Amino acid sequence: MTLYLKLGGREAVMRAMPRLQARLEQDPCFDTAAFRQEFESSDDLSEFLIFLAGGAPFYDGKPICELLSPICTCADVYDRFVDHLIIVFFAGKRNECDEAELRGLMEMLQPQVLDPKPVAPIMVYSVEQDVLSA
Repeated sequence: MTLYLKLGGREAVMRAMPRLQARLEQDPCFDTAAFRQEFESSDDLSEFLIFLAGGAPFYDGKPICELLSPICTCADVYDRFVDHLIIVFFAGKRNECDEAELRGLMEMLQPQVLDPKPVAPIMVYSVEQDVLSA
């Protein structure tokens, strides 16, 4: 069974987002002014978490470094973000194995959030319209 199903599926992830937003806004470690838009007008974070947990085959939203870098400015703050994530997903139904799995996934992402490396450009070839019509 995937972590996504253990969490309770899409509905559980979507229900957790307002609780996560509230926790982050109450925590003085986070400057959520710029991040508030992500919660209010975008589902990128929830869609990424659904993908990360195994509930979607692909994710085509903002890169995770663009999503979390504005509020996770160092390793300590990133770890605190993960703590809040764990609390909102597992409150009332603590499961150490599932928590460890989510922590492990988030730990693998930490370098991409805190120190993203530039991606080499990809050369895209195009064909002129008159060649296509021939």
